[in-house]
Order: sequence, then structure tokens, then C-alpha cells
Amino acid sequence: MNFIKQMSVKKKLGLMFAITILFLDMLLYSVIIPLTPYYEENFKASPTMIGILFSSYSITLLIFTTYFGKLTDRIGRKKPIVIGLIGLTIATIVFAHPINFEMLIIARGLQGVASAATWTASLALLADMFVKKERAFAMGVAMTSMSAGTLLGAPIGGFLIEFGGYATPFYTASVMLIIVMILAVFYLQDEHKAVVQASKKVVDLLKQREVVWILAIMVVGEGIMTMLEPILPIYLSGTFTGNSFFIGLMFGVITLAYGIMAPVSGFLINKYTPSRVVLVGLLLAGLILPFVVIAQSTLQMVIALLFLGASMGLAVSPTLTMLGNTQKEGEQNSYGALYSLFNIFFAVAAIIGPFVGGVLTDVFTSKVTIFIASGAVILSTYGLSLTRKKSMGNLECVPSAETVQRMD
Repeated sequence: MNFIKQMSVKKKLGLMFAITILFLDMLLYSVIIPLTPYYEENFKASPTMIGILFSSYSITLLIFTTYFGKLTDRIGRKKPIVIGLIGLTIATIVFAHPINFEMLIIARGLQGVASAATWTASLALLADMFVKKERAFAMGVAMTSMSAGTLLGAPIGGFLIEFGGYATPFYTASVMLIIVMILAVFYLQDEHKAVVQASKKVVDLLKQREVVWILAIMVVGEGIMTMLEPILPIYLSGTFTGNSFFIGLMFGVITLAYGIMAPVSGFLINKYTPSRVVLVGLLLAGLILPFVVIAQSTLQMVIALLFLGASMGLAVSPTLTMLGNTQKEGEQNSYGALYSLFNIFFAVAAIIGPFVGGVLTDVFTSKVTIFIASGAVILSTYGLSLTRKKSMGNLECVPSAETVQRMD
């Protein structure tokens, strides 16, 4: 691609580090999924304790992301990235040799703290390095790497466990993290900043209508994605008598389609009005959701999930780019705080989505819950469309100084 060829070495390195770090982060997030039976058997962990183990990541991510957002705006992007990689390495080593189940929860929480640093700083680094027309591509690739990590974590973890035992995936990940960390120390460079305004506070960013509108899109999209986690396995096992492998494949279909759509959505928001693109994606997701429970065969289910994942990618993936574009020339020092907000709302969606999905499934059925979710997404899309011009009009109508192509 001509775009990539024109990028400077510094930009190529920044993009490579960012996507590698985000990939490894999400790989570690999902690598413990196939280990659930192991923890139940060896640590006598109840379903509640397993739930606490999984949610501890999102809780610490939520708590610490604001701190790292401020830190990365103050000291630059490189140091928080290295700090986060060190934290991820320690957490991964602890996972390889847990003394008890409580130690696993602590390690999972540390993983969330480290991710608050790596996510915020990596996304801010991309926003620093790539101007408006370039940013859609860079953020699309970043979202694809996150989706790929989520998709491959469970199967890679399962394979390595079968190949070399429980600790093998954690040893492998630790070695990769150490290599990336050493390379980052020597080769990763912060983007040089011109004279910029003081970093904005999170509260100040929340006063920007466009920021809140974009975050609302992300919360609805990610909330539906995470809500499917407790619902879809129950439905698939009951309706299709699917085993764990089949369920994993179906989730893989969603994630694969989501990841493929990420760079495509970057192209679309450069060509068309970004807010309209994400609203179309959200509306399509709401309309497609019922077909997941209407499907009568595996092929129909795969088709429904492919379209669902693609529509969610169209709705959610551009939000990273759109958030970066809310800041004017000279406000680059606020990217850390801005993407810490993204992390906060992402974590909230990841906590609320599965909880609401589980409660509704207990009260009704998984099929009814998905129909309710479909209606909620369509209503949310309608509400967001009514506020679109008021929230996003000025941002999308006024030309930005960053629209000039820059590859230096």
C-alpha cells in the first residue's frame, strides 16, 4: 500500500509497537478462558469466584486508567508503555505459578492496572503520530490487532496447554513481553510536540458534546458485545447442543468479522460523514441481533454472526479515530486523558453488559433477552441520531488543519 510505503521509519515503529502491545494485551486477556475447568478442579473455585477472577481485570482497568491518562500526558507515551509491559510480565509470571486462587485474582487485577497504562499510552502515541487523514487507518489497524488478540487467545492458550502443560502459555507470553519491552526501551520514540495547550482534565473532556456522543456509541456497541458472553453460550448449548469448541468457534466468527471491518471502517469514515457511518453500523447490529436466535442451522447462525460482528466493527471501531479528531491543533497533550476516558467507558460496558445479560436471561430466556437487546440498540440508535447534529455538527463541518496529508 502506497500509504505505508510513504510512512517514516519512526511512524512504522510506533504503529508496530502499538499493535503488538495491544495484541499481546488482549491475548493475555482471553488466554485463561480454556483454563476455567482447571481452576475449578484444582482450586475448587466456584462459579462466583471464577466470575470475580474475570471481572477483576475490568475493575482495576476502570480504577487506574484515569491516573495513567494524566501520567502519559505529563511524561510522554514511552515510559507508561514500558511500565505497563513490566506489569503485564509480572502478572503473567504469577499466573504461571499461582500459590492459591486469591493469587490469581491479584494477578488478574495487576493485568488490568498494566493494561490501563499500555492501552492509554499506545492509543495516545498513535494519535500523536498520525494526523487526521492517516489516523483512521492507524486506529483501524489497532482495533484489528485487539480483535485478533481476543480471537486467538483462547485457541492458542488451549493448544499450548495441551502441548506443554499449564504454565506453557504464560512462559511463552512472558518471553514475548520481555522482548517487546527491551525493544521499546531502545527503539520506541515519543512524537515531538510543538507548543501545545495544557492537558485537559477528564471532567473538561466530558463537557464536550462530541466526546460524550462518541463514547455513547462505543458503550452501546461494546455493551451488546459483552452481553452476549453469558447469553450466547447458553443458547448455543441448548439449541444446537454445541460443546465448548463449537461455542468458541461461534465467538470466533463474531470477532473475525469485527476485526476485518475495523480497517474498512477507517476508509469509510474518511470518505463519508463519520457519525453517519457509526450510526448505520449500530442500526444494522440492532436489526441483525434477532437473526442470531432465529437461525435454524449452523450455516444460518454463522452468517448471522458474521453480519453481526461486521456491523459492530462498523459502529465501534471508528470511535478511536473520532475521539482523536475531537481535539484541535495544539491540544495533543490531551490524548492521554481522552483515551483514558475510552478505557473507562470500555470497562463500564464490559462490567455492565454481562451482568445485565445474565440477569435478563435468569428472568426470561436467552432468546427473549436477545430480542430485548435488539430493541434497546435500535432505540439507542434513534436517540443518538436525534442528537447527532447538535453534538457532532461543528466537528464534522469545520475543516481541520490536520487534513493535510503528512507522512514525515
